[in-house]
Amino acid sequence: MPNVKISEISQKAKVLPSTIRHYTDLGLIEVTDRTEGGQRLYDEEKTLSQLAKIKHLSSRGYTLAQIKEVLTTGGIKKRILIIDDDPDVADLIKAILTDENWEFKHATDGFEAGKILLDYLPDLITLDLVMPGTDGFKVCQNIRNDPRIKNIKILSITAYDTPEYKQKILNAGADDYLPKPFTPEELRTKINSMFNKPELAVK
Repeated sequence: MPNVKISEISQKAKVLPSTIRHYTDLGLIEVTDRTEGGQRLYDEEKTLSQLAKIKHLSSRGYTLAQIKEVLTTGGIKKRILIIDDDPDVADLIKAILTDENWEFKHATDGFEAGKILLDYLPDLITLDLVMPGTDGFKVCQNIRNDPRIKNIKILSITAYDTPEYKQKILNAGADDYLPKPFTPEELRTKINSMFNKPELAVK
């Protein structure tokens, strides 16, 4: 892949040339060569990939300083929003996944979840079905009907393990279903399959 000028990268990435210069000065992207006149040149494929990562992290609320740290260390934590009125269930999910590069927020009902969702933009929601106020079915439908958050993965976790409940929440848009009580292996297996990851060894 050839080295290209800022103007060419700018057009392909749909960002301003000044933005690319700023990211270069901050050390977020690197110059691979220069023209005889001293203009910066960039590896096209590598730079476009890096710009896409910066855009993604920015959309999730990371500052440029945090983005630099993430890109330098290579670690991006995925976010889980646990929507469940039982704090013990939330604590169990956190305990099972705490060593697997996740970060967590907990909402005790659908109303609280609604206030968190757009700011937090989780990668995954674990969703109880029966809660005070707005139930899990309505929460799931609201998420799927909102273009800003409709692609978030949703794992329904419920003690109401009946074929009717399972079918109803899947029809509402949940990606998968896990009955309570569940084992650490069952939770990991469900989540890994949702993100197309190989199963992790049980810890």
